[in-house]
Amino acid sequence: MAAGCDDKAATKAAPATSAAATSATPSASPAPAGPTKNEVCLNVTKIVIDGSVQIADNAVKSIDERWSTKKVNDNLRTAFGDMATKVKAQADGVTDPELKAAVEKTAAELAEGGKSSKPDVFLQKDFQTLSKDLDKSCGN
Repeated sequence: MAAGCDDKAATKAAPATSAAATSATPSASPAPAGPTKNEVCLNVTKIVIDGSVQIADNAVKSIDERWSTKKVNDNLRTAFGDMATKVKAQADGVTDPELKAAVEKTAAELAEGGKSSKPDVFLQKDFQTLSKDLDKSCGN
């Protein structure tokens, strides 16, 4: 309010107002609905990489701590299930039908690994070629 009474303050405020108006212009245009393709691809990739690191860390622990086969498999199932949940959440808000389908397929593949009676086999085979459709949709 003091700026309205002080000519010097009003003069100094003018550039900020102009800058605010300039920066407000892009937000006035319609924003794309949902995350961008690049954001989704990067997020899904990060989820899979982080999950892979967790699996590798657990593999080392399993040797050091002499885990049972059941405990190893339970940890693999949990890791795949967690990745599936996180990847599935990335599909929410995706407007590109091809990308949405690829993300959902990746989540479904991970969910299958999380339910597998032999998650170690899933890790050695299917996990290695996880959703080629996602790579295609992301341009990789």
